[in-house]
Amino acid sequence: MSIIEQLVTGLGVPNLSVLIPEIIVLITAFVVLFVELFSKNRTLITGITLIGLFTALISIFTISQGDITLYGLYVVDSFSLLFKLFLILSTIFIVATYRPYFESKKAYFGEFYYLTLFALLGMMIMVSSPNLVTFYIGLELMSITIYVLVGMFRPKDEKYKDLDYKSKEGAFKYLIIGGVGTAIISYAIALLYGATGTFDFSEIAKIAISEDLSVGIIGGLILLVIGLALKASAVPFHHWTPDAYEGSATPIMNLMAVTAKVATYAVILRVLVEAFPFSSDEWGFAWALLAAASMILGNFVALRQKNVKRMLAYSSIAHTGYITAALAAPTGMGFAAFIFYSLVYIFMALGALVFLTAFEKHEGWTNHLDDFKGLSKRSPLMALLMLVFMFSMLGIPPTVGFMGKLGVFLALIGSNVWWLAVVLVVMSAVSAGYYLKVVSYMYMYEPEKNLPSFKFTGAEKAILILMAFIVLFLGIYPTIFWGVSTTTSSMLISSIGG
Repeated sequence: MSIIEQLVTGLGVPNLSVLIPEIIVLITAFVVLFVELFSKNRTLITGITLIGLFTALISIFTISQGDITLYGLYVVDSFSLLFKLFLILSTIFIVATYRPYFESKKAYFGEFYYLTLFALLGMMIMVSSPNLVTFYIGLELMSITIYVLVGMFRPKDEKYKDLDYKSKEGAFKYLIIGGVGTAIISYAIALLYGATGTFDFSEIAKIAISEDLSVGIIGGLILLVIGLALKASAVPFHHWTPDAYEGSATPIMNLMAVTAKVATYAVILRVLVEAFPFSSDEWGFAWALLAAASMILGNFVALRQKNVKRMLAYSSIAHTGYITAALAAPTGMGFAAFIFYSLVYIFMALGALVFLTAFEKHEGWTNHLDDFKGLSKRSPLMALLMLVFMFSMLGIPPTVGFMGKLGVFLALIGSNVWWLAVVLVVMSAVSAGYYLKVVSYMYMYEPEKNLPSFKFTGAEKAILILMAFIVLFLGIYPTIFWGVSTTTSSMLISSIGG
């Protein structure tokens, strides 16, 4: 037997059957890349992208048994499959809005499609990472492609040149600060490897419990929390968020503020629970402070915003606070609340942002609060849908946003983190000042701007109606999602030390 044959026999063959969703997304990205090079058929590019995403989505349900594959560098379990399902689903909704939006701004480029697929692939790698190296590869793939996507908003019409400048400014700030975050995570990985001699989460956990925590492990954990907090736009590491979100094309903001954020939330939970389960008091307190700061600053600064797109950027910072507050209660219930809120956040946030995407296509619409005046008279259905999203993000029953905040609140009370539970309730009340302002402008004012009649695509209407239905349905019947979140949380905890 040759040396190569011995080597292959010793390593074994990776189980590629559990990697079907990733393989489909990767192949679709390359197909779209080549189609875009040789054909500028926009219908074909959009169709291939959506077909590939739908196929990847369906393939999730064909994986009946998980596995640790690629020589221990990749794990496919219920946690990763659950998040991959919703990451792909949210990407489908976002990609469906690309063509009408970019054509209206005269900024259509086929690159948007395959870069989005590469970003999605990075997110899928992140949530399946049992290892610091795999996690870093996924993070870099996601981050670099999104840097490019933010800076690609280049309208060909001279009247939209301000959008080009804002896009470049936002991309530059995101690149610089995001690069700092990546560097911090790199230092964290170096410290952890130096202290433990391994990149595997489970091995790091075993060493941390069997020995006294060394300076390398403590320093690595601190830097890792800081780097992940920056990627999740938690205060005080949030400074890139408002400009990057506002400067990017709104569909790209959807990808950043919803899909990429949820992937970041997932990897935060996986890294902390699997690599540092016995330091939960320390990182739980750290996230409590970050969550409180995010809720306070995010909500109070959002109150001062007149541009709804920028307001939702600060709102996303506040929601990072609401979601990561669950980490201050490092128990099964706290993790279940974290997973539940992360998943339902997709529907209410994506609904509000797709709403802005649909209206921005129209001449004269600037996302300023004045644009919303009298909207209930001009477009009653769309105003009603936006009302549902605003109520959900505020946390008014019977929307799912209320159930998300209630789950986090109960987890905090159950762990006696009373002070953070109080902050959550008070800041939720403060957020009424800007969420209800949007509603009041739609329903209590007469139209001021002479805007053209609104025309929406069937995809935009279908997405918004579906998002509103899910927000209300899950608010009234949250047991299915809560049961899935609880089961996933239990399975994640059971993998500790595995």
